[in-house]
Amino acid sequence: MAETSDQNQRSEVPKFAVVGQVNEGKSSVLATLVEEGDQAKIRVSEMPGETARSQSIGLEINGRKVLEFIDTPGFQRARQALAWMKEHHEQAGDTRALAESVQAFVEEFAGSRDFEDEVRLLQPVLAGAGIVYVVDGSKPVRPNHLAEMEILRWTGRPRMAILNNKSSAEGQFAGDWKKHLGESFNLTREFNAHRARFGERIRLLQHLLEIEEGHREGIEQTIRLLQQEWQQRRNDAADVMVELLEKCLTRQACRNVSGDQIKQRGKREQMVEDLSEQYRQEIRKVEEKQHRRLLDIFHHSEAVPQIEGQSAEAMGDLFAKEVWQVLGLNRGQLVMTGVVSGAAVGLMGDLAIGGLSGGIPTLIGGAIGGGFALWKGQALAEIAVSNPLTPGGKTRLGGVRLCAGPPKNPNFPWVLLDRVLFYYQNLITRAHGRRDAFVIDLSVLERSGEKGHSGYSSRFSSARRKSLGKWLSALQPDKVAPSAEDESQAWEEICLILKEVEDGDL
Repeated sequence: MAETSDQNQRSEVPKFAVVGQVNEGKSSVLATLVEEGDQAKIRVSEMPGETARSQSIGLEINGRKVLEFIDTPGFQRARQALAWMKEHHEQAGDTRALAESVQAFVEEFAGSRDFEDEVRLLQPVLAGAGIVYVVDGSKPVRPNHLAEMEILRWTGRPRMAILNNKSSAEGQFAGDWKKHLGESFNLTREFNAHRARFGERIRLLQHLLEIEEGHREGIEQTIRLLQQEWQQRRNDAADVMVELLEKCLTRQACRNVSGDQIKQRGKREQMVEDLSEQYRQEIRKVEEKQHRRLLDIFHHSEAVPQIEGQSAEAMGDLFAKEVWQVLGLNRGQLVMTGVVSGAAVGLMGDLAIGGLSGGIPTLIGGAIGGGFALWKGQALAEIAVSNPLTPGGKTRLGGVRLCAGPPKNPNFPWVLLDRVLFYYQNLITRAHGRRDAFVIDLSVLERSGEKGHSGYSSRFSSARRKSLGKWLSALQPDKVAPSAEDESQAWEEICLILKEVEDGDL
């Protein structure tokens, strides 16, 4: 026993066996810890006995295994197994002798159908793995649980117990569980595998340090690498959002049409509507693609998000009026954002005449900008259609070039940003241990929207809106492209926003 334990202490990758009774949530905890949402790799089910054999599941970072967890079958006959060990145990109170009794049990029944699951789950423990014992804290303590705890105590291995509350009854039996677990385990922690966020995963890994000092360096390095990787994911998510906004605000759907077509009002109106719908479809595809990229970044590639809520069908569409009524900036904020943009134009006038105007162009520009934003704020998602290539829109062939997009409403970029931030919030709070449908519940927005705009952007500080608004305004097709410095500042601001969304501070 001592020799195999020492071998694991010297191994490069720390190992922990995840053990417990059937259907207590072992696989869910493991899937959440290693972020494995693929049912084919870690089978999570309400059906008892889904884990029929021990399997090694590695926690990998950048293709390198840094921790190894062993998903084991559940205890089936713990009381009978403990009775056998007690019957064959000769030196009461001797820790080494207790472990030898467990070893004798495994050797006695290895290859036999008797105690098959108990043997399989104890083998990696006896080979030197630490123990992570998972129990469903929403259920009462049973005699079988007490027998399991005693067997695991007898192994002498470092061990931590996890109270995985699986139902609404969580906490009801917590006191009883903690009392019994405290008698057999080095550490007891609560962890909800269906709701755990990144910070809770990190804290659980940090707790492993408290029971496995021999692997302190390796576990601490794992935690550092995970934190660095999460920062990189946040940066990558900011890249996705910047690209989403740039593509949607600069894209147009254009078509050359003949002079005869443009003269006929009925045909002209139909072409405008067709072109507007083409633009909307292209923007929907861009948004869907960028959302899918976020799923990949956070290892949810298998998930197929579903929209729910009273107005789910409408709220799921970027261009639905219901979306624009609850997301983006409110009317007063749009006015102030318009004032900022208009004042910027006026400031350029001041600079052009050496500042001798006394700031009059700035005042006029602000007034025009604010009024313009308020007026356009009424229009919701109406698509702007123009023919900008030549004076009058005429082409060399005597026709015109019609271009649709982006929407006239200055709220468009803020609505886009709110939608992707809300998507992000739902994504990072979905634990990988869940196997139910990935539902994005928009009813929260619907309820809060009854009192006004409920998106993240409406809660931004005026300084943040000003900073982002300058960049967003410059992305319009008829504007000078934003500078690299403005884009970099916008990216950094979005990174800060994502951190606040993660921490619940926004």
